[in-house]
Amino acid sequence: MTGEDGQRTEDTRQPGGGLSAQGIDTITTSDLMRSDFERILPETPIDHCITHFSRRGCRDLVVIDREGHFLGVITPFDLLTQLSPIIGVRSRKKSGCIECIIRGDASIAEDIMTRQHITVHVDTPVTEALRLLEKYHHPDLVVVDRQGVAIGVVEICTLIAHLHVIGNI
Repeated sequence: MTGEDGQRTEDTRQPGGGLSAQGIDTITTSDLMRSDFERILPETPIDHCITHFSRRGCRDLVVIDREGHFLGVITPFDLLTQLSPIIGVRSRKKSGCIECIIRGDASIAEDIMTRQHITVHVDTPVTEALRLLEKYHHPDLVVVDRQGVAIGVVEICTLIAHLHVIGNI
């Protein structure tokens, strides 16, 4: 590309017109978060969660109240813990079969959600988000506003892609 002064400049746009290649120190979670994540209510039937993970891949389900406040997440492991205690994942409650979940003691999202998931704010520096992801070994963070409303998700693969674009990896 050629700048206004006629000098050659680097094209720092990401493919598809995304965020320019800002330095790692200048970006926040709001710059890299996805706002198109699936939100569910605590009373959502577990069969909906099963359908989500079998059709849409392994992105976590974010559990919110009716006002959008973050309550927890359901990961594929949370669901598997309920479906198959044989895999060795410890849980508060265990059911041996899918039918037991749908008609048994774990029948809604609230029964299996993880309540202590890590959240960050829109102005959290990406360097802090990376530190949290590394510390807690989880592939995503839920972004909340100051009132605790879930407004986005930052995934580790998005951060890796950005680090690659800006030349840090």
